[in-house]
Amino acid sequence: MAVQEQPEELNINIDRELKDRQDDMIRLRRDFHQHPELSFKEGRTSQIVADRLAKSGLQVRTGVGQTGVVAILEGKKPGRTVMWRADMDALPLQEDSELLDFHSEVNGVMHACGHDAHTAIGLTVADILARHKSDLPGRVMFVFQPAEEVGGGAKAMLADGLFKEGGPGGGRPDVTLGLHVGSLFPAGKALVKAGPLMAAVDTLAMTIRGKGGHAATPHLTIDPVMVACELVVALQTLVSREVPPMSAAVLTWGAIHSGTKDNIIPVEAHMMGTLRTFEPEVRKHMLERIESLSTNLARAFRAEATFRVTESLPPVINDDRLAGLVRESAIRALGADGVIDGGQRMGSEDMSIFMEEVPGCFITIGAARPGDPPRPHHSPLFAMDESCLDSGVKVATRTILDLLPVR
Repeated sequence: MAVQEQPEELNINIDRELKDRQDDMIRLRRDFHQHPELSFKEGRTSQIVADRLAKSGLQVRTGVGQTGVVAILEGKKPGRTVMWRADMDALPLQEDSELLDFHSEVNGVMHACGHDAHTAIGLTVADILARHKSDLPGRVMFVFQPAEEVGGGAKAMLADGLFKEGGPGGGRPDVTLGLHVGSLFPAGKALVKAGPLMAAVDTLAMTIRGKGGHAATPHLTIDPVMVACELVVALQTLVSREVPPMSAAVLTWGAIHSGTKDNIIPVEAHMMGTLRTFEPEVRKHMLERIESLSTNLARAFRAEATFRVTESLPPVINDDRLAGLVRESAIRALGADGVIDGGQRMGSEDMSIFMEEVPGCFITIGAARPGDPPRPHHSPLFAMDESCLDSGVKVATRTILDLLPVR
């Protein structure tokens, strides 16, 4: 389908509507940033979201997928059902409080991935569209999702019947949309890519069991810490020597826990990590080889390794035709210079769970602060240029308006 020329009543002056809400949107984002909440614990955030959506006149359901919120905006004419998704949760991370005046007030919890911005953008788009609902065709399903960071929020909402007739969303949408700010992309630019965008991820857990004892007599023990260190290095050879050079795989061990005291060799060591891939055959090979190499290398040191996959998410793959339409809408919203190209990224997103059910497009909005050093996601130094809020609202609103009518 091609983007049709919009009827006059759908040519909302988005810039004017945004100007009326801009200060409120920034205050809202900063409030979420100061009060971050971890996955499935987004009680305060979801309450604010629900209250605001109700005030805008939407039909609101709470407690979907534990702490998720779903709101329906019914147009007055026939049209498509477009789903817009925003995630709400934060990370277990201590923010560098010297960077921002409005830093996190919750010890050890931080919005280090931009979900505060996603939530504020989604609420602003909902309010703008609600003001014009008498002119809208179709319906918009706003999904404010919990627990993206642990990969369980989308699954939980679907398990609560989000896409089922009579469920919280009132049935299956025709398209799924969402965005993510990107702190390494130019501020205010939109990246719309057809096809594979973000990698599949498998969350990994490894337990190495040895034989504990005194640090002064290692010959009487089987040291699981030493085995874990050997494994971290050895497993990287799977990426460098067993994955085709033109394919992609990233294996990262983010945590190793063992021991209770400096002079005790512990019985066990525990490793947690992630494997990120795009191609199913690469994923299959890597998982098989991680298990076999770990088992055999541990055995060579007289230890025992137990490997398991605790969580898996598919890759984010934008529908080719839909991505073309979204790109056109983004150009309408930001101008041709405001839309850029980009390649695949090894980060992962459980938006893919929704997009496996219904074709979708996931948009990136640049948020790099001009003149700043890189402020990567999931870092205590993460920060964004707040101009990305404006760009996000413009692209989201324009795209939804362009996709609602049925040709």
